[in-house]
Amino acid sequence: MTTIAPLTRTDTVVRKARIGTIGAVLWTLSSTVWAASEIEAQPFGSLAFVAVAVAWWICMVVAPLLVVVGHYALLAALGPAAGRVGRTGVGASAVGLAAMGLGIGIEVASMSAGGGEVSVGHTILLIGFLVVLLGSLVTGVTVIRRLAGTATRIAGWLLVLALPLGLAIGFLGSLIAPENDAVFWAVLTVPIGVAWVLLGRSVAAEARNTAVPAR
Repeated sequence: MTTIAPLTRTDTVVRKARIGTIGAVLWTLSSTVWAASEIEAQPFGSLAFVAVAVAWWICMVVAPLLVVVGHYALLAALGPAAGRVGRTGVGASAVGLAAMGLGIGIEVASMSAGGGEVSVGHTILLIGFLVVLLGSLVTGVTVIRRLAGTATRIAGWLLVLALPLGLAIGFLGSLIAPENDAVFWAVLTVPIGVAWVLLGRSVAAEARNTAVPAR
């Protein structure tokens, strides 16, 4: 009987890309979760409070950490073509997302315990976002130059234009729902989230298509 050895490296890349895609979907939808339900609006300890808290933890704290995993898949897909600058950009983006997860995690933890927003968490969140913007700019340029595919290039441009796209979302959101804080959150998450949904799917598909059974 002939046995085909497992495609260890390819399987790992695909798995990480899929994890990143799941995180990106949750990250993109997190502003909708915020708009639909706020922890502080629920009676503390109630079933509704627990349900909203769990949704916030998953979509706002866990999600960016899952997207960080997708960054490793992207680096594997780029390989040596990423170059030092490209690797630095991807690394900065990952660090920034992890910081955003930490920052919002501090705030969600406080609200989950019945408290309010925490200024330290908010500061970490904003610093992380600035790092993500810089890292995403470099990552986007690298993706556009080094990877093929329409979806991949669209993702690259979304990363490059994350700031102006976010500002546009904020402007439109302020007109539609000026009192809703979820608009601010959409500015931070939607462009980056959509970009990584496309990028994660593209990287996973490319890894599967180019897989060669080990001998």
